[in-house]
Amino acid sequence: METRFFGGVTSAEIVPPSGNDLDVVHDAYVTMAASGVATAAQRAVFTAACQRLLRDRSVEAIMLGGTDLALIFNEQTTDFPLVDCAGIHVEAIVRLAMG
Repeated sequence: METRFFGGVTSAEIVPPSGNDLDVVHDAYVTMAASGVATAAQRAVFTAACQRLLRDRSVEAIMLGGTDLALIFNEQTTDFPLVDCAGIHVEAIVRLAMG
């Protein structure tokens, strides 16, 4: 999160969680990714961090950089705008595979 996608995104400013949110989100994500299961507590951690980014840092959308976040979030389950990087990757792979 702190690398801001290694400078690969130039069309938008990447604003990662900060302070305690950064550590809590990281820990919840690593645990979720290792188990392949998202708990209600992890969803609460991610949702609270997203809400703080939207409210306190005035971000316009939440970018789901970790593909495992699709276990928790999609356009139908959020009340905020999001960009799902997993979906973007899947669409690009399908386009390449279809020629």
